[in-house]
Amino acid sequence: MAGPAFYAVGVETLTFLFTDIEGSTALLQRVGDGVYAQVLAGHHALIRSALAAQGGREIDTQGDAFFAVFSSPRRCVAAAVQMQQAMEAHAWPCGERLRVRMGVHCGEAARTATGLVGLEVHRAARVAAVAWGGQVLVSEAAAGLVRDGLPPGAALADLGVHRLKDLGRAERIFQLSVAGLQGEFPPLRSLGNPALANNLPVQLATFVGRERELSEVRALAGFSRLVTLTGAGGSGKTRLSLQVAADLLDGSGDGVWLVELAAVSDEGAVVPAISEALGVAAGRGRPVLETLVDALAPQDVLIVLDNCEHLIGACAKTADAVLRRCPKVHLMVTSREPLGIGGETIYRVPPLSLPAAGDGDWSAAEACDAVTLFVERAKEQGAGFAVDEETGPLVASICRRLDGMPLAIELAAARLRSLSLTGLRDRLDQRFRLLTGGSRTALARQQTLRATVEWSYSLLSGAEQVVLRRLSVFAESFDLDAAEAVCGVGDVEAFDVAGLLGSLVDKSLVVAEPAGAALRYRLLETIRQFAAERLAEAGESEPAAIEAAHCGHFLAMAEAAAPHLTGSSQDVWLARLDAEQGNLRRAAEHAARDPGATRQVLRFGVALRHYWIARSRDGEAAGLLLPVLERPEAAAHPELFAAALVTAAFSARDAGLPAAGQLAERAVELARRLGDDRLIIEALSALCAYYYFAGQPERGFPLGQEAVERARQLGDDFLLGVSLLCWLLTSDLMTPARAGLFSEAIAATERSGDQLRNYRLHNNAAVHALDAGDTAAARAHLDQAAEAMQAIGQDNDPRVPTNRGWVLRQDNDTEGARPMFEAALRVSRRNGDRSGLAYASLGLACLAADHGDWPRAAGLHGAAQAFIDQIAEPWQEPEARYRRDSLHKVRTSFGEEQSGRAYAKGTALSLDQALGLALGRTRPA
Repeated sequence: MAGPAFYAVGVETLTFLFTDIEGSTALLQRVGDGVYAQVLAGHHALIRSALAAQGGREIDTQGDAFFAVFSSPRRCVAAAVQMQQAMEAHAWPCGERLRVRMGVHCGEAARTATGLVGLEVHRAARVAAVAWGGQVLVSEAAAGLVRDGLPPGAALADLGVHRLKDLGRAERIFQLSVAGLQGEFPPLRSLGNPALANNLPVQLATFVGRERELSEVRALAGFSRLVTLTGAGGSGKTRLSLQVAADLLDGSGDGVWLVELAAVSDEGAVVPAISEALGVAAGRGRPVLETLVDALAPQDVLIVLDNCEHLIGACAKTADAVLRRCPKVHLMVTSREPLGIGGETIYRVPPLSLPAAGDGDWSAAEACDAVTLFVERAKEQGAGFAVDEETGPLVASICRRLDGMPLAIELAAARLRSLSLTGLRDRLDQRFRLLTGGSRTALARQQTLRATVEWSYSLLSGAEQVVLRRLSVFAESFDLDAAEAVCGVGDVEAFDVAGLLGSLVDKSLVVAEPAGAALRYRLLETIRQFAAERLAEAGESEPAAIEAAHCGHFLAMAEAAAPHLTGSSQDVWLARLDAEQGNLRRAAEHAARDPGATRQVLRFGVALRHYWIARSRDGEAAGLLLPVLERPEAAAHPELFAAALVTAAFSARDAGLPAAGQLAERAVELARRLGDDRLIIEALSALCAYYYFAGQPERGFPLGQEAVERARQLGDDFLLGVSLLCWLLTSDLMTPARAGLFSEAIAATERSGDQLRNYRLHNNAAVHALDAGDTAAARAHLDQAAEAMQAIGQDNDPRVPTNRGWVLRQDNDTEGARPMFEAALRVSRRNGDRSGLAYASLGLACLAADHGDWPRAAGLHGAAQAFIDQIAEPWQEPEARYRRDSLHKVRTSFGEEQSGRAYAKGTALSLDQALGLALGRTRPA
């Protein structure tokens, strides 16, 4: 059995220093090979001089990068100071200034025949990687040791906690400031820097090794716009792609975005999933792929499409369209098979590096990635053993038996809680001999991985096996209540599920992740697919019963949440449903596939209405409901049918579907027949909004008015807020009393706790206040809108920052207005929101005119007009007035002829050129 504590032979505690030249490639291109060689020689001499003076030991040098270690943290810091001072004082060829970034960290490393190894070495490199040229960063571990012994003139500045590019735990970072050297730098290049736009997830487990693979994939991504990482399930494709993506994130483009497709079961949902991950809003009446491609066309982004193998056709079609029409978009794909389209570069992810068979040098084996992973995962499991001459060969043998497959290694390491190394090795030998075979055409690694998973499965108790295969029904993560409801049926008691689930977590077959004060669970995709196969083999009754239990649980959750989505706990319940969105979608789709579950689908449609509206999932809602509403049996439940019609009408309208009007009219007719006041108010509001967006506000006005009057009589604050929001869309037809209606509507949402309508009403009220010249009131409304948006997790609407920009400009704070318009421009670009682009560009055009930059102002006015022309809408007030006044000022000061030429050039700019002009990256032509 395992010993008492983990330790590795030959481990030392050292201080690591990593350095490299910022912009070395650009420097080489500027000065040429000969001069660059002189620069590099001078750089190396200065680095090595400081190392010698302070007792540092050079471990590795690659190009312009150094890795050195010190036994004394203080002497390491002194060396870094000496290096930076020498770089600043040196006379470089061609008048160049060399900017070197540095990172200092303390930790353990093991000496092996191939050098120093250890995760803390990699962490030190990640500290250096987020620095700017000329900047020295110090980790918290190192700062605590050197704080009281800094060189003269040096000080440590706390830069806060940052996510490094290893995607693991955050690190508190300090800057070493030295008198006479540059002390001010931009925000660190860490994953929390707003300039490094990304949605890369935090990884609880450390990333081990793969230096060669990282370098190779980064190089491929440099010349190919589509790199596909292929390999067997569990080969580490996802983790490798995420690490490469983090490494490539440098702030020069529009970010790195992960699209997780493992839980997507329908090929038609691939493009919506990508749009959702990137925050691209659905276009009314347009195919989703066209909307996505239009939004991506000007962007310089890297998109990681993860787990494509079960959606290969849709992923190939989407990737091909993006590559053809979005020239600066790069794709990195993980899949068990290539997409098979032009321009694809395939990288077959190899196993982790392994010790050579028969190699008796265990210290050399320790430097192999597979062994390092095994040792680290064993340590995380609390398994204690010494890596020495006795155990080293055993570990190496186990890793070779597992073919260096990361998932297989992790599963095996988890077994050390109950097995010795010898017992583990022996069981692997027996199990592999037993579980060979399968498809002769499958890769050996795939057969081995399957054997490994089957072996782990075979070691479970009968009850554990039952629970694991039932857990495969979950689309994404799940909580304990869901596991008990779905798995605790038949021969498994719900009370026993918690213990069985905990046992599966201990054995690394289920992942547990913190979610606030609770835990959520998930299956790795390979395990989920294996468990799903076992569930399918269990007979017809068990899969059907588990699907029904899953559907019933999440329908109950949706219906429990529904009344809270209109009240003061709206934010809490929206967040709960966010966590379950994949399971809710899967449960509703399961019901929709069952001809006998029409009533269940209608119940989903009614329960999730306000969630779908809040999260702009209009296409999802319409796609689910519209076919089911056409079933003859749907009308057999009139009240439920009418309420589902209202949901479908709102969803179809926001999705730009022509059926919205008919759905709303049917809902009004049926609600009147039923005499249900609440349904009548909701249906009238839906029809009022439809007519407004259809360009017929005069038809919507009386319907909205009736809805408001009925809501007042009913005394329902939520319905009053909804009906007033829709009626106020037709506000141009109202009397000046509309300001009072805004107050009434906002008060109603405050009483009901409806944050969604509250933020929309505050934003609209701010526009009306601004139009009336009351900037104080507009500012107050926008502050309230932003607060409500934050409360419900709504951060993708450009209207509020745009309106903040107008308020600041009206108050003559043009410097404060500029970042507001620029922020709105960036959000609109990501969303593909042409209206948002138009109004944000107009704001920047007016600011340029305010500062007398006539060529830029005229060009931006032209670009803004081109954006608004694309959506065929007139300018709204007060922006129309701002535009007229600004254009008059430009023409008067710059001249009609020159203004006209610059304006015409602005209308002809491409989207990318217009954005460059708006953000000050380019000058007017």
